[in-house]
Amino acid sequence: MQKSSTPILLALVAIALVGAMFYYAFEANKPKFDWEESSWEKKGYDEKNDQPYGSLIAHNLLAHYFEGEKFVELRKNIAKELPVDRNSIGHNYVFIGEAMYLDSAGTKRLLDFVAAGNTAFISSKTIPFDLMTFVYFDECAEANWNDYGMVEDSLGRFSLRTPILPDSSTTFFFARQNIPENYPWNYIGSYYFCDSLKQHPLGYLNKNYINFAEFPLGKGRFLLHTNPIAFSNFSLLRHDTHTYVAGVFSQLSEGNIYWDAVSRVPEEVGRRNNGLSNRSPAKQHLLTFILEQPALAWAWYIITALAIIWLVFRAKRRQRIIPVLPKNENSSYEFISTIANLHFQEKNYSGLSKQGMRHFLAHLRERYGLVVLLDAETGLPRTDDDFFQKISLRTQVQEIEIRRIFSLHANTLKYQPNEAMAMDLHRAMEAFLRTAK
Repeated sequence: MQKSSTPILLALVAIALVGAMFYYAFEANKPKFDWEESSWEKKGYDEKNDQPYGSLIAHNLLAHYFEGEKFVELRKNIAKELPVDRNSIGHNYVFIGEAMYLDSAGTKRLLDFVAAGNTAFISSKTIPFDLMTFVYFDECAEANWNDYGMVEDSLGRFSLRTPILPDSSTTFFFARQNIPENYPWNYIGSYYFCDSLKQHPLGYLNKNYINFAEFPLGKGRFLLHTNPIAFSNFSLLRHDTHTYVAGVFSQLSEGNIYWDAVSRVPEEVGRRNNGLSNRSPAKQHLLTFILEQPALAWAWYIITALAIIWLVFRAKRRQRIIPVLPKNENSSYEFISTIANLHFQEKNYSGLSKQGMRHFLAHLRERYGLVVLLDAETGLPRTDDDFFQKISLRTQVQEIEIRRIFSLHANTLKYQPNEAMAMDLHRAMEAFLRTAK
C-alpha cells in the first residue's frame, strides 16, 4: 500500500513545486495594467473594464448624459430587449467595441428601431455586412459595400466637419505601457457618398479620410464611427480629447440610451463573419496570446507540468486521436437564401432580384476570381461568351444554366418583376450554388 502511493505523492510534490515557480515568475513580471485592446473574453471595450482599453468611463458618462432620461444596458438579447414601440421615438442605441455580431432577429430589431425614428451610434473597426445590406441598400454607382478601409500610422488626427464646440480637432494614438505604437486606423471610403443619396460625412481622420458619418434609414439614422479607441478609458482620461468626444456625442438624440453590452466580439471574428479575415492586422502567435492572458497562462503551465510528470511516470507511445473534419458548407447559398426570405416577405421582388444578383456576383469574385462590372445605364452585368465559358470550366456547371441566371436577371430589370420571375431567378442561383465545385 505504501509503495503504490509513493508515485502519487511525488507527482503532487512536483506539481506544487512547478506551480510555485511559475507563480513567482509570473507575479514578479506582471504589468500593472492590461494594455490589450482585443475583445477576447469580452475584456476589450467592456463597460466594467477599468483598464486602458475598457469603456468604463464612456459608459458612466453616457449613463448620466441626458438628465431625466433612462440609461438601459442590453445584456441578453437585442431582439427582445431593444424596444420597437412606434410611439417611443427619439431614443439612442449605442455600441462601442472592436466588432459586433447580430443574428438575423437582432439585425431586424435594430433596423426597425432606427426606421421608427431613433438613432443608432455604432463605433467599431468593422461592421456586419448583413446590417449594411439594408443601411446602404441604395448604392452609389459602382460602389458596392466592402467594409471600412484601413491606413496604418502612429497618430490619428480626428476632426468634426461642423464642430459644435471650438477646437474639436484632436490627436489620438494607441499605446502599450504608455509608449505609442503604429496602429491600423479605419475609415469609410469617400466613394460611398454621392449626391444622389442622403448619407454624409460628420468627421474626418487626418483631414482626408471619413471616420464618422450619418446614414439615414426611415425616420431615424445610423451614426457610424470607425475608431472605437477614441472612446476608450485611455483616450478619455486625456483632457485634450474631451472636446472632440463631446462633439461626437452631441449628435445623439435627447432621449433614452440603450447600451449594447452583449453584441461585442473580437475584430477577427467580425471580419471573418464578413468574409474578410485576410484583411485583419498581422496576427500574433497563438502561444503569445495565451501567455498574455492570466487564466490561460496558468492553464498552459499546469498542462505542461502534468505532461512532463506523465512522461516521467508513464512513458508510453499512444496514437493520437484523428479529428473528424466538419462537412464543408456553402455559406453563400445560406446567406442569399436569408436575404431572399427577407425581401420576399415584403413582396419587394425588384429588391430581391437586385440583391440576389449582387451577392451572386460577389460569390463569383471571391470564390473564382471572376470580376463582373455593371453597366452604369442599364444595371446589367457586362458579359460575353468567353466569360460564360470561364465560369462553366471553373464551377463544372453547364454553360446553359449559367446563361439562364443572367437572362432571368435581365428580365427583372427590363420588366416589373413579379413573384414568379423573382422565384425563378432565386431557384436558378440556388441550383448553381448547390452544384458548383
